[in-house]
Amino acid sequence: MSSLKFNNEIMPKPLCVIKITKMEINGKTKIYGILGDPIHHVSVPKLMNHLFAKKKENKVLIPIHVDKISLKSTIEGLKYIQNFNGLVITMPHKTEIVKYLDEASEEVKRVGACNVIKRTSEGLLKGTLLDGNGFIEGLRHHKHSIKSKNIFLLGAGGAASGIAYSLCENGIKKLTIYNRSKTKASTLIENLKVIYPNIEIGYKDQISMDTDILINATSVGMQENDKPILSLSNLASNTLVAEIITNPKITCTLKKAIEKGCKIHKGIAMLKGQIRLMNEFMD
Repeated sequence: MSSLKFNNEIMPKPLCVIKITKMEINGKTKIYGILGDPIHHVSVPKLMNHLFAKKKENKVLIPIHVDKISLKSTIEGLKYIQNFNGLVITMPHKTEIVKYLDEASEEVKRVGACNVIKRTSEGLLKGTLLDGNGFIEGLRHHKHSIKSKNIFLLGAGGAASGIAYSLCENGIKKLTIYNRSKTKASTLIENLKVIYPNIEIGYKDQISMDTDILINATSVGMQENDKPILSLSNLASNTLVAEIITNPKITCTLKKAIEKGCKIHKGIAMLKGQIRLMNEFMD
């Protein structure tokens, strides 16, 4: 290691210089939030505020912890905050939030869920759903192709539904869905079949051996004692196992996949795929 001379003493030369970017909050700062219950686990504030700083935008995004009982009054209150520009919605509010929108995108109308809201200068709330596009972007960023692949999707909620539509839109061969509420999964499957009649879409409660990509789009894995929603015993070692949960980074599903020798795709990739899209929509 080279050295520096300082006050007649030989000091080690620093290995690197860390540049710290300060975020200044002032009267012109535009405020954004991420709303959910719980909220301690979310990664959006760190990623979005980093993007704001990188682009030198006078914006800040904060976590907002709201339960189901308080959701309506919270949304009504936010509509009157003049410098509040937008909101990211996370579990468990993605479906419930739709009823409070003044304007919904086609994705929201089709899926019945919303994960990003823009507040207009008139106080109107416009919502869209970016889960599907964000998930696909995350896969592409890591060089994973879904073209003509057999996909097994765990879940039929808001995020899962958005992902299902985007998968079908991007040329998969087959989609199999499992959800603990079979009725909910069946409704999603029938809706998908109407729009994508050339894709084989069905329901199974056992993971197929020919699965190319397994996607956990449920909340199972957020808690320490969770176990995978279905057995992964049928998976081949060349199956890609993908997650949408960002915290913990390695969920119970990914742990089992690693034990099976499978490739894994972490949930943070989907979120990173959405960050730019979220910022553009809320701007």
